Amino acid sequence: MSGVVSFAMPSMVASAYVRDIAASRVFYELLGFTESSAGKAPTSAWSYLHQDGHFVLLAWTEPRLEIAPVPLLFYFYYTELQAVTCGLEAAGVGFTHVGYPPHALGGEVRLLDPDGNTILLGQREAAASQPTPAGESPHFSLLKEAAALVAAQGGAAVTCQITGPGDAACGARAEVRLADSAGNRAWACLAHADQLLFTVPGVFIASDDEGLARYLVAH
Repeated sequence: MSGVVSFAMPSMVASAYVRDIAASRVFYELLGFTESSAGKAPTSAWSYLHQDGHFVLLAWTEPRLEIAPVPLLFYFYYTELQAVTCGLEAAGVGFTHVGYPPHALGGEVRLLDPDGNTILLGQREAAASQPTPAGESPHFSLLKEAAALVAAQGGAAVTCQITGPGDAACGARAEVRLADSAGNRAWACLAHADQLLFTVPGVFIASDDEGLARYLVAH
């Protein structure tokens, strides 16, 4: 293909089918979105929300669409993540602090929307008053998401297959599967998986049946 055509895309609308428009609207309002328009018919409804040039369209249909669950639906960046999490806490919405990965040096949290979809919230830059995180690798955001998928499918039937000094068996519960470009695969606990991703070239997270897994990284 010769030549590259350059053109502008002023905005993008992310959409999701939901079971309850009102409940989902309240949830996304906690994340800073405001409804700008809405509509309803006997077998469908929609709510169009915005925040600083970013848009989310919530849609409902009857009968409900059967959509396979996905590991990650939306990733939202905020300049002040703590202000958002304070609002979530005040509203009684649970969330989990994931860590401080390279793409979210100011922190990253994980929560579920009313339909069970995964939402990640991040802050690109570290806050001036933020303590330097210790004891957790930046790979753990990705590894924990992969481990959550394995657990949701029933978990691994083996223990960690990575050996330590003197070929000593790890014995810890296996949580993710790793592979390399040569076709080797092994189940690993999160600690060993993190170590291998750091130290062994060409190692990646693999699914049980496909080899190369869908990477759960948001940019």
